Amino acid sequence: MNAFSFCNQTWYFDATKLQGAVYTSSKKLNENYFYCDKTMHKGWISYTGLEEKFRFPEITPNAEKMIPAYQADYIPWLEAKETVFKSMAKNKKLFEPIAPILISYVAATDSLFKTHEALNNYITEKIFRSDNEFRHARDILIAHDNWFEQCYLLFKQLDKALVDYTNEYYSPLKTHGELQQGLQELNLTMKLLTEWENELYLENSSNNAKHDTVLRSLNESGLKKDSLYLYKTKGYGYLSSGFWLHTRYRTFYTSMRSTIYWYASSKGTPEPYIKPSQKYYNDFVRSYNSVTDDYNDYIAISDALTYWETASCCLSRSEIDTNQNVLLMAPRLPYKFEYEEKKQEEKDSIPSEVHPDALLISKAQPHHLVYLLDASSSMNESGKLTHLKENASYLVQIQRAIDQISIVTFSGKSQVLMQAIPCDQKKHILEKIDHIHAFGQTNIQSGFETVKTLLSSSKLQKGVNSVLLLTDGEFQLKEETLAIINQLKANEIGICFVYLGEPLKKKTTKALEKKYSDLGVIFYDTNRIDLKEALLKIATE
Repeated sequence: MNAFSFCNQTWYFDATKLQGAVYTSSKKLNENYFYCDKTMHKGWISYTGLEEKFRFPEITPNAEKMIPAYQADYIPWLEAKETVFKSMAKNKKLFEPIAPILISYVAATDSLFKTHEALNNYITEKIFRSDNEFRHARDILIAHDNWFEQCYLLFKQLDKALVDYTNEYYSPLKTHGELQQGLQELNLTMKLLTEWENELYLENSSNNAKHDTVLRSLNESGLKKDSLYLYKTKGYGYLSSGFWLHTRYRTFYTSMRSTIYWYASSKGTPEPYIKPSQKYYNDFVRSYNSVTDDYNDYIAISDALTYWETASCCLSRSEIDTNQNVLLMAPRLPYKFEYEEKKQEEKDSIPSEVHPDALLISKAQPHHLVYLLDASSSMNESGKLTHLKENASYLVQIQRAIDQISIVTFSGKSQVLMQAIPCDQKKHILEKIDHIHAFGQTNIQSGFETVKTLLSSSKLQKGVNSVLLLTDGEFQLKEETLAIINQLKANEIGICFVYLGEPLKKKTTKALEKKYSDLGVIFYDTNRIDLKEALLKIATE
């Protein structure tokens, strides 16, 4: 179920991209809007042992025994299905209580995969060029709607069946008293989040404020009980060590401040082709899944065998209660996709007043600005993300139809929010900017890799192409990242680093300016230059 959830997420974003492309191209076809995971992850992958994966018909190697990059995400899901069915064949009696629902669930996931393959073909083979009124695209989207729903409903049934089966036949022994107390506390929050998720899927968001209040109370209470429940466990007092139960316990609660807390306070406006109920549910899922990962980390450490394997460098066997049974982990939730027909014609541009800086823009060469935005959770602090949105939106208001904008966000992984959208599509662009949110860790390497791929197909041939790295942190750039920066510069693409973080010493700022200048990169510290001024400089130079 977890392996499928990662595919489900990618397929969901591809479906919404196609729906957005159909919506915005309804009057005049714009090929820039038609892209998917397959077109974005170009290239081939090869590593030792990859040949073993060729047994799956969904994996299509070339003559050099390499597979398309986008197919790599399928492998964990395909392997998980294979493992389950091999186990079922060997232990039919063992699987008998859950076999019917398990088989139905796998059949639904396979159907969604095939539907998504049709979407891939529609885009990569450019079928949209000859698709009269996008009828074929609508059929694909309607099929996605159906199979996303079926996968979700069967997912919930399978999850309940597994919980009931485990409780009946493999109920964990009540050992490790400290562990059990901590788990009881975590499950109070998990129960609340499950109730909240069920309501949102049924399009009921009326209890968000109430659930948020209860969640914060449970969160505060849980953090206070760390020392009460888990102070006897091995490693107490070393909170930076991931081996220990209390470390996982605290991480579970503290991570919510940039996930579920963010969801409850977010007021982003959905795109016109996305139902609000779909947006509310999927925003919650993004937050919920990261909390689930933290919950499962606690469960993994709680299981005696995993505990021994993880902490073997620090524990002796006598310090581990090997009578503790395996506890059932919580699966990551799948996404919700709903096909929304365009109900009325809407102009995709909004009138803008004459801005005093418009003259500067009017004299500049055509620009393609690629925003590479740090979307880690720290960007929520001190209004940094809001400030960035306001100034980026200001620039969009005065940019011309010949200018283009792309936005790539990076946190734990990177994501393309916009690719080479002409700046006369102001309403669409501003809604996308408003919808940006930040959570998770930071992976700048992934961001630059995505930018490189994006520009390989979207570089403005006559004009200026610039990549704007906007971040509130300092980075030690790895050799791989530096190599990409050098490749971009060699391809006549400008690079600017815009620092949005806490004030730096003047000496530090000068050192950074010198360091990045030596790399051929412009550096702006927004504590020393207004962000709006920095963006205008980049857009007019």
